[in-house]
Amino acid sequence: MFAPRKIADNYRELINSIGFYPSMLAVVFLLFAVFTMSIEYAEFVKALKKYLSVVLVDSEENARTILSTLAGSIISLTVFSFSMVMIVLNTASASLSPRVIPGLITRKSHQMVLGFYLGSIIYSIIMLINIKKIDDNTVAIPALGVLFSLIFGLISLALFVYFIHSISKAIQVDNVLNDLFKHTKNVIKHIIARQDEHKVDCFPDFNQWYSIESSTEGYFKGVHSDKLCAVLAEHNLQLYIVVNQGFFTVKGYPFLKSSRDLSEEPELVEKLLNCFIFYIEEYISDHYRYGLTQISEIAVKAMSPGINDPGTAVKAIDMLSILLIERLKIADTNYSFKHSDSSPLLYLHETSFDELLHDNFTPIRNYAKSDAYVMTNVLEAFKNILFVANDNEDATCSLFNYLTAIIDDINQQINNEYDRKEVTNMLNAISRISPNQGEQLLARFNAPAK
Repeated sequence: MFAPRKIADNYRELINSIGFYPSMLAVVFLLFAVFTMSIEYAEFVKALKKYLSVVLVDSEENARTILSTLAGSIISLTVFSFSMVMIVLNTASASLSPRVIPGLITRKSHQMVLGFYLGSIIYSIIMLINIKKIDDNTVAIPALGVLFSLIFGLISLALFVYFIHSISKAIQVDNVLNDLFKHTKNVIKHIIARQDEHKVDCFPDFNQWYSIESSTEGYFKGVHSDKLCAVLAEHNLQLYIVVNQGFFTVKGYPFLKSSRDLSEEPELVEKLLNCFIFYIEEYISDHYRYGLTQISEIAVKAMSPGINDPGTAVKAIDMLSILLIERLKIADTNYSFKHSDSSPLLYLHETSFDELLHDNFTPIRNYAKSDAYVMTNVLEAFKNILFVANDNEDATCSLFNYLTAIIDDINQQINNEYDRKEVTNMLNAISRISPNQGEQLLARFNAPAK
C-alpha cells in the first residue's frame, strides 16, 4: 500500500545524500576506464601515441610508480576533504543551526569534487591492474590510460585548492545567511509569478468539502503536484490541503478535503494519499517558510551567551523583514492550475502572515528581549514592514498585535533611560506610518510600571 510513498521518500533521501553524486561520478570514471582499455591497443590509438610519445610512459616501472603515487596521493586528498566536510557540518551545527546542515550536505560543488577524487582513484587502480606481461620480452602498458590518470591527478590538485577555499567560505555566517536569503526569496518570487499568471479572485467554501484522513504519521513536507493533479483531472475532483507544510500529522488526522465524498472510493483515496511526501529534513525548495525558520534560528544562536554576536542577529532580522514583505504578495490560499485551465484542481493552505511573525520573531524576542540594540532593530524591521503593509488591514493588525508583545517585554527588561529613548524614537517613526496604533503603542510604552 505504501510502496510508492516509500519509493518517493527514499528517492528524496538518496539524491540529497552526501554520497549520491560521488557515487555517480565513480561509476562514470569506471566506465571511462573500461572504454580506455577497449581502445588502448587499437590501430588508430597506436598511431596517435606516436605524436604523443613525449608525454607517454615507455616502461613498466615508470607506469607502476606513477599510478601508485597518484592513487595513494588522491586517497590522502579524499580522506582530508571528507574530514573537512565533517568538521564544517559539526561547526555549522554548533554555531549556526542544525537545520542548515541538509543545505550544506547537498551543495553539489563539494559533492562533485569528492566524486572526482573517487573516480580518479578507481581509474588509476584499473590502469594499474592492466599492466600485464604478454611474454618474456613484452609488457602491455596502457600508456594512454596512464596519461589520463596523470591529467586527473593534476585536476584533483586544482580541485583540492578550490575545495579548501569553498568549504572555508561555506561556514562563514554571512555567506550562509546570504545563501538562505537568496534561495528563500527566489522560492517566494516563483510562487508570486505563478499566482500572477493565473489569478483566482474567489475560492470555494472549503468548510462544505469532505475530509480525508491521513494514513500515516510524520511531517508533511510536500506533494507530487504533477502526479496528484493528473489524478484529480482524471476523476474531475478538487482537493484542499488543510495543514501547513511542516505540520506533524498522525494517522487518522483529517489533513485533506475533497470537493466530493470519497468514502466509497478507497482505491482513489489511496492513490491520492500516495502523492504526499513525509520526511524530517527541511529543504527551502519545498517551502519558503523553512528558509525563514533557518534565518531566525541563526539569529537566536547568535544571541546565545557562547557566541554573543548581535550583529549577525540584526542582519538576520533585516533579512526576515524583507522576506516577510515579499510574503505579503502571496495569497493565503495557494493553488495549482496543473492539468487544468478553467479552475485550480489543488488548493494549499499557506502559512499565514500572523503565524510567520509568531514562529520567526518569538524565539528572537524571548532570547534578545534584554538587549536594547537588537530589540530596537526588531522595531525597525516592523516599521519597514508596516511601511509596505499599511494598506493591508489584516497584516497591519497582526503587526501591531505582535508589537504590543514586544513593547511589554521591553518595559519589563529595559530600564536604562538612554535605551528607552532610542525605543521611543523608533515608536515615533512607527506612529508617522500608522498614527492611531502608533500612539497607542507609545502610551503603552510610557505607562507607569505596575
